[in-house]
Amino acid sequence: MQNKPKIYEGTCIVRGKGYGKAVIVDSQAEAISMVKILPENIATEIERFEKSRMQAKKYYEDYSKSMLSKSKEYAEISIVEMYKYILNDPILTKQVLENISKELMTAETAVRLVAKNTIETFQAMEDEYFRDRDKDVQEVADRMLFYLSSSGGEEPKTFACDVVLFLKRSLMLSDIIGNDIEKIKAIVCASSGKTSHAVIVARSNSIPVISDINFSNAEIEDGCEVLVDSDMGIFTINPSKAALDTYYAYVHEKNLRKHGMPNFLKYPVFTGDGMPVLVMSNVSIESDAFLAAESGADGIGLVRTEILFTESMEFPTESDQIKFYESIFNKIGKDKSVCIRVMDIGGDKMAKFLPVPEEKNPFMGWRAVRIYRDKSDILETQLRAIFKAGQGKKYGIMFPMITTSSEWDYLREFTLKTAKEMGIQCPELGVLFEVPLAILEITTFLETLSFASIGTNDLIQYLSAADRSNSRVNYLYNPIEPAFLKIIKTAIEECNTKGKPISMCGDMAARPECTVLLLGLGLTRFSVSPPMIPIIKEIVSSVSLMKLKEETNHMLLNMKSTEEVANWLDYMNSKYCKHIFEKYRFVPRTREL
Repeated sequence: MQNKPKIYEGTCIVRGKGYGKAVIVDSQAEAISMVKILPENIATEIERFEKSRMQAKKYYEDYSKSMLSKSKEYAEISIVEMYKYILNDPILTKQVLENISKELMTAETAVRLVAKNTIETFQAMEDEYFRDRDKDVQEVADRMLFYLSSSGGEEPKTFACDVVLFLKRSLMLSDIIGNDIEKIKAIVCASSGKTSHAVIVARSNSIPVISDINFSNAEIEDGCEVLVDSDMGIFTINPSKAALDTYYAYVHEKNLRKHGMPNFLKYPVFTGDGMPVLVMSNVSIESDAFLAAESGADGIGLVRTEILFTESMEFPTESDQIKFYESIFNKIGKDKSVCIRVMDIGGDKMAKFLPVPEEKNPFMGWRAVRIYRDKSDILETQLRAIFKAGQGKKYGIMFPMITTSSEWDYLREFTLKTAKEMGIQCPELGVLFEVPLAILEITTFLETLSFASIGTNDLIQYLSAADRSNSRVNYLYNPIEPAFLKIIKTAIEECNTKGKPISMCGDMAARPECTVLLLGLGLTRFSVSPPMIPIIKEIVSSVSLMKLKEETNHMLLNMKSTEEVANWLDYMNSKYCKHIFEKYRFVPRTREL
C-alpha cells in the first residue's frame, strides 16, 4: 500500500519539475577550531596549503576539459574560471599564509578563517548579486579543505537511478558538477542565492531548485520517492499516481519543445507593429558576459565593476583592470555595445583599500561618485583602464548616484580631460538615474549626456523612504506605485524628445510580468539578468507598442492605487503573455514586486 503523499513548501529558485529518489546530504560543521602549530612546522603547513590549492585548480581545469570534450560550449566552463580566479587571488592567499606563519595556524584553520571573514563581508552587502558571491568563496574553501583532509583521490558520485538531492545546507557548485549530473532531476536545499553560480549551472542544465526548507519539520528518508514542482514552490513525498501522470505529460511536452532557443531571439527583436527594442544584459564577471551572449543579449547595458574592488586590500592596478574589461568585451562580441559603470563602492559594497568613516546612513553618505572629488586618482586609474581596453570597441561609460548637474559637469569634464591627455577619443558618457533629485531634473542633464539609464532599485527606495530589506516597511517599496510610474514615463518621454537613448537596468526591468507595462511607458531598451532575456524578447515580439502605450496611458489617468495597477497588470499579462508564460513555465507574481 502506497504511503500517503506529504507536501512541503519552499521558495522557487530555478523553475521546473523533477522526479526521483531522495538522496540526503547532511549539513557540514561550520565551527572553526583554532588549532595551533609549532614554529618549526610553518613550512610544512604552507606546503600543504599550496598543494591543496594546486589540487583544487586541477580539479576545476579537469572539469572544464571534460565539458569541452563533449564538443559543446557549456556555461559551467566560464563559471569554473571564476573559481580558478579566487584560487589565484593574491589577497586571499596572502591572508592564509599570514595566518599560518604569523598566527601559527594549521592550513585548515587558516583557510576556514579567511573564508569565514570573506563570506561575512559578502553577506553584509545589500546587493543580491554580491551577497551570492559568498557561495563562490565557500565552494573554493571546501574544495581545498577536502584535499587537506584526504589523499585527494576523489571519485565522482554516480547514481543508479534518477535522484532529488536534499541539501541540509546551502547549494554549492560541487553538488552539481561533482556528481552524476544527468541523474539529478531536482535539488531541494536549506538555502540558496538566486544569482549564485551553482544556480546558474542548475538552470543551464534544467535542474529545478527549491530553497528555504526547514528540514527539522520535513519527514524525508533516503530512497523515498519525491516529486518537485518548483514552479509552485513545493515538493511531494510519495506522490500520487495522478501527480506522476501529470509530471510525465510535462516531460513529454518538454522533450517536444527541446529544440534550442528560437533563432530569431539571437538577434534584436521588433514589436508586432515594427518598433525595435533592445534587450541587453547586466553583468559583473566574465562568465556573466558568456551567458549573456548565449542568451541572445543585444549588448551589455550595465557592467558592475565593484567585484574588482570590494575584496582587494590594495587598489587594483591599471593592467589588472584592463584584463577584466577586455574579458567582458571578448565574451559579448565585437559588434555589440557595452556600458561600463564606474565603481559604485560605498553603502553595502565597501572596499578594503579605501577605509570609509562609519556613517549613520551609508546609503545616503559618502559613496559612488561622491568619493571621486576627494579620490580623483582612483577614478582616473579606472577611466584610463577602460579607455585602453575599449580601443576599437563599441562602449560607453556610466556614472552612478549622480545628484546634481554640477556634480555631473565635474565628472564629465574630468573624464573628457583624461581622454584628451591620453590622446584617446572619449566614448559616450551617461548617467544612471537613481537619485530622485536628478531624475526630476533630467531635462537639464540631457543637454550634455549621451545616454541615460534608470536604476529602479535605489530610486524606488529613495522616493518611498522605505528600506526594501526591512519587512516592516517594504510594503511601501513598490515599483507599480502610480506616482513612480508617472516619474518613469516622464523621464522616458524627455529622453525620446531629445533623441537620447534611455534604458532600465534595475530589478523591475528583469521581471517578465512588468514587460508590457514598461513597453507601455515607452521603454525600448531593457538591461536584465541573462536568463530573463529570451522570455522578455518573446513578449516584445508578440505585442504592439502603440497599443500598449494607449492602454497604459489610460491606466495612469484612471488608477490611483497599487492594487488597481496590479489588477490591470494581471489582466494585461493574461491578455498578451499567457501563452509565453506557459511556454517558459513562468508564474507571474505581480503582488510580490
